Amino acid sequence: MEKQDQLLMKKQNKNLVLDMIKGRGPISRTEIAKNTGMSPTSISRIVNELHVQGFVRETELVTSGVGRKAVLVDVEKDVLFTIGIEIDKSNIKIAIVNYIGDIVVLKEIHRDHSENYEETLSKIAVNVQNMIEQNGILNEKIIGMAVGLPGYIDYKNGVVKLSDQLFWKEKTLAEDLKRITTFDVIVDNELKMKIISEYFLGRAKDVKNAVLVGVGTGIGSAIILNGEIYRGESNNAGEIGHTVIDPTGNVCNCGKIGCLATYISEGAILADSRKVKDLDSIDDVYEAFRLKEQWAINLLDRTTTYISLAISNILCLYNPEVIILSGNLFEKLPEIKEVIEKKFEIYTWEPVRETVKLVYSQLNTQGVVLGGAIQAQNTLLDLD
Repeated sequence: MEKQDQLLMKKQNKNLVLDMIKGRGPISRTEIAKNTGMSPTSISRIVNELHVQGFVRETELVTSGVGRKAVLVDVEKDVLFTIGIEIDKSNIKIAIVNYIGDIVVLKEIHRDHSENYEETLSKIAVNVQNMIEQNGILNEKIIGMAVGLPGYIDYKNGVVKLSDQLFWKEKTLAEDLKRITTFDVIVDNELKMKIISEYFLGRAKDVKNAVLVGVGTGIGSAIILNGEIYRGESNNAGEIGHTVIDPTGNVCNCGKIGCLATYISEGAILADSRKVKDLDSIDDVYEAFRLKEQWAINLLDRTTTYISLAISNILCLYNPEVIILSGNLFEKLPEIKEVIEKKFEIYTWEPVRETVKLVYSQLNTQGVVLGGAIQAQNTLLDLD
């Protein structure tokens, strides 16, 4: 037991040192020792091990006060790669990401609505291999991939329990994708992956409690509490799309009456719009709003009211430091932000409103693939 404890402590110390170099590099061994409280001898040993493994490299010499120069160490960004994948109703995004979170290559592929499960997986496998070869990346440097998609996901087992948007049910996605690509695979809800990218690289960086609300083909949220994703008992925490706002309202795909998603999703907005005018896509609704057509103004007024009420309820439940709004609505119709902000002031309880920052995602279309790649690295990387 004592030997196991020692091995665990060594592993933790090694991870601590690597995280410090990754976050603050280039950095000297002396500064690492000072910040970690470890001895200079231990730091030198750990850094040497990391250097042999290819994780760190020495950089240029710099003057450190009077006398001898200090050698700085920094991470080797191309020591490993992970792959982030987003699957949505009409497209697939694939990104290969290096160790420090830079996207090496990003590709977007059309997905037909009639495409079945096997066709989608085959398309992913072919494109992943092509991207690896075209960018000269060795397969052994890729430690795994992560797939984000809308729906109810059994995260622990990599199973898509139900995705209304993709019409998938009980799909063993992690197992099936590993079989045809050979890579280890993580599967999670897309918004949970997106909030990971916000936490490490975006608007939730340096905070402990944050909520991300995504509005597009559906509506949902993801929650970080005390620096960790809050999943709930079945990984469904944050599924605000199925909170009932009108028990006599619209019928939802889930079988209930009056779910929030039946008023806010793009499909719901478009269906109501077509009662007034023959339209091809949600973009036509947004254009009508810009042209100040009264029906579009009324419809989006209702939409923004429901979004603001959802935000208010989330804030009262979780009291986060930051709430991040993301999705097609804010990207395609940025002028709607002002309307949301005014209603946020009206509907939100003052004590929580005063302590939260309402912000918008800046990662846009890259959020899910970046978060997936980061999640794959954090889950699958083993320094041993």
